[in-house]
Amino acid sequence: MSIRKIVGLLAGFALAVGLIGAGVGAQFTGQVSAQENLNVGTFGCKIIDNSIGTVTGNDLYYDAGTINSSIADSRPMTFTVESTGSIAVQLNIAATPLSLPFTDMLGPQVPVILTGVGASHIFNAGISWAELGNADLGKSASIAYVVNCNEVGASPVTTVTFSAVGGGKGSGSMTDTFAGTGFLDNAPLTILEYRFGSSTPFDYKAYVGGVSTDATGAFTSSSGDDCSPTPTYGNPLHVDAPVIVWASDGTRSAIGNGIIPCSNF
Repeated sequence: MSIRKIVGLLAGFALAVGLIGAGVGAQFTGQVSAQENLNVGTFGCKIIDNSIGTVTGNDLYYDAGTINSSIADSRPMTFTVESTGSIAVQLNIAATPLSLPFTDMLGPQVPVILTGVGASHIFNAGISWAELGNADLGKSASIAYVVNCNEVGASPVTTVTFSAVGGGKGSGSMTDTFAGTGFLDNAPLTILEYRFGSSTPFDYKAYVGGVSTDATGAFTSSSGDDCSPTPTYGNPLHVDAPVIVWASDGTRSAIGNGIIPCSNF
């Protein structure tokens, strides 16, 4: 073998090694990844503390007894509402009206925002009265408060109204009408009515049957009523009966108030 041929073989071998190093027979690889996780928060509210009375579920009832003195005085009823979820809650409170000499100790309220689990707000409510006279003997007073818990900035704004009309004195019948807007479309509703003198809310939906919104999220529902002073209805005889109404589709809710004109009968 000549020296020239050996040199040629060495040159060819060196060229083959160079091609492998450039990636003809192998390659370098790598990888990166990205991931996103989220959870839907929780939402709710409840009564956690009260100055006096009995709490059953979401309802607080306090029987303040009898007034046995003519001096001006009061019967406070303080209760605390707590957020049970991580989503901020806006509290709106409504109350049935009182007739003089009785007044609502809570007074006008603005919406309250609770942020985070355990955040709470105290409502200093109850009934007070001025000095009483002979004209006040035998009178009674009752007030109902309803606190609406909604997501902060919820849209659209939901509304619910109540009205009652009757046939005038001597007629025992009347018509109650509930109406609302801004709820979910074609959704079943729960409607509760809190009446003067009644310790428990009146389940209007159960009384009249299923009530649902229409394709625009609105509803109107009416039923017969009377002014019988019975525990079921809770109406005082020949005295206008204030009411609070609450409606919810499970996602959106609203509160309103009105009067049952029992003084007309």
